[in-house]
Amino acid sequence: MIRLRFPLRDVLALAEHAIAAPEHGPTYNEHFEGTTPTPSLWFVGDEGLYLMSNGLPGLPDPTNADRQRVVYADGYRTPMSKHALNTVIGGDDFVEALPLLVAQPGRTTLHTQLTEAAADGYDLFVISMDPTAMELSLADSRTDQR
Repeated sequence: MIRLRFPLRDVLALAEHAIAAPEHGPTYNEHFEGTTPTPSLWFVGDEGLYLMSNGLPGLPDPTNADRQRVVYADGYRTPMSKHALNTVIGGDDFVEALPLLVAQPGRTTLHTQLTEAAADGYDLFVISMDPTAMELSLADSRTDQR
């Protein structure tokens, strides 16, 4: 199992953009299935492993307005770092939608979890993965020692 750690403050900025956006881009599967996309974070495996907003118009990168803002997992900013995890995530590029306003059974929405965690002093959004499952959680970097 791998644990991908993302700075919560930056993830929350992506989430706020997705929720405020007037339209939302579909993933390949949503487009293929004809489903309407909802405000989501996209978990992307491409040129590294990162999160981005599916809100349209896209959220510009503050350092390069021609690119969309992304938040990389700690240590996974390159294609090589992504491919080093092929046995866990597979070899192909991917986009997985993480809906922000849909509650899972027994849980609040992802947006609520992110907002409450930030207010409680947490500073990490964590995606734990193995070849068959993915789990989302929140952590405090002062006590989360991989």
